[in-house]
Amino acid sequence: MMSVYPEGLLRLALPSGHSLAYRRLGQPDARAWLVLHGGPGSGAASGLWHGFDLAMQQVVAPDQRGSGHSRPRGSLRGQRLDTLIDDLERLRQALGLATWSVMGGSWGATLALMYAARHPESVEALVLRGSFRGTRGEVIRLLRRFWPLGGPPVAAGNGAPAGLSPRCLRPAQADKVLHELSQLLRNGTVTPRVRRILQAWQTMEQAASLHGARQAWLHAGPTDEGRRLRRHWQSMRPALLRRGREHPAPMPARQTKALWQKYRIQAHHLANRCGLRPGDWDRALQTVAAQGIATHWIHGRHDAVCPPANSLDSQRRMSALPTQGGPSRLTLTRAGHLGSEPGNLQALRAAVRHG
Repeated sequence: MMSVYPEGLLRLALPSGHSLAYRRLGQPDARAWLVLHGGPGSGAASGLWHGFDLAMQQVVAPDQRGSGHSRPRGSLRGQRLDTLIDDLERLRQALGLATWSVMGGSWGATLALMYAARHPESVEALVLRGSFRGTRGEVIRLLRRFWPLGGPPVAAGNGAPAGLSPRCLRPAQADKVLHELSQLLRNGTVTPRVRRILQAWQTMEQAASLHGARQAWLHAGPTDEGRRLRRHWQSMRPALLRRGREHPAPMPARQTKALWQKYRIQAHHLANRCGLRPGDWDRALQTVAAQGIATHWIHGRHDAVCPPANSLDSQRRMSALPTQGGPSRLTLTRAGHLGSEPGNLQALRAAVRHG
C-alpha cells in the first residue's frame, strides 16, 4: 500500500525573500492535482480538497504569494499575474512532477487557465469552477447588489464622486474607486475608516455567497433536494456575518489585520484588472484548446459573484476551436458561488475523478 503524505505545512523559498506555503496531501504515486484558491489573497482552506479522494489521489494546495500562510503575508511585492504563474511552475519543478492537473475556483480558475496557457506542457487537465474574468462588469455587478454601507467603498472627500451609490456605478467610476481603494490599503495603518471598509467588504462577500445558496434552494422547490439545500444554507448562516446597513461591531485587532492583508492584495489585483490585457482570455482559450488540454467548466446557476455566462461563453468558444482531442465540457449546478455547496461539490468530485 502506498504511504500517505502528512497534512503538515511545507514551504518553498521564492525570489525576493518570499516563502510559498503549500500542502501536499494524499498518495505520493498517484496523479497530482494542483488546487488553486480564490480571493485573491485568501489562502488555501481545507474545503478546497474535499472533492478529492486522498486515499487514491494526490493534491498540492499552495497559498498564493502573500496569502494565507505564505510570507510575508499581505505583501504586494511581485503581485503580478506573470509572477504568480512563475511561482506555480517553480513549485511543480521543486516537487519533481512532470505534469499535473489543475483545479481552481473563482480567481483560482482565472489563474489556472492562464497558467495552463503559459505552460501547456505541464498541464494534463483543467477543472474550472465559477470562473472569474476580472472585468469591470463583474466588479460593478457585485458592488451594486451587495455593498452594505449605502455608499461607495471609498467615501466622498477622498476622490470618489460625492453622493455616489454603488447602484449607480459606471465602469470609469469603478476604475477610480478600485484604484483609490488599492492606494488606501497600501498604507499599513488601519484607521477606523479603513476598518469599516474592510468589514463592509467582508460583509459584501458573505452576503453574495448566502444569496446564491438561498436562490439554489428556493429554485429547487419543496423537494428532497430543496430541503437538503435549505439545510445547507441554514448551516452557512451562523458562520457568516448578517447582511445589514448598519455599521458592524468592531473586530479584534488580529482579525482586522488579517482582513487588511487579504483585501489589500485583492484590491491591488482588481485595480489592475487581475493582470489581464484585452484579448488575453480568448488567447488562453485558444492555446488550451490547441494543446488538447481537457477542460471541465463548472458553474452554479445562482452564482452572485461570478456570472454563469463566464463559463457558458468560454466553453462555447472552446468547443468551436480546433483541438488536438481534449474535450471541453460544461456542468451547470443548482448552486451559488462556493465550492462547498452540495451541487458544486458533487460536480467537482465527478470532474476530478474522470478529468
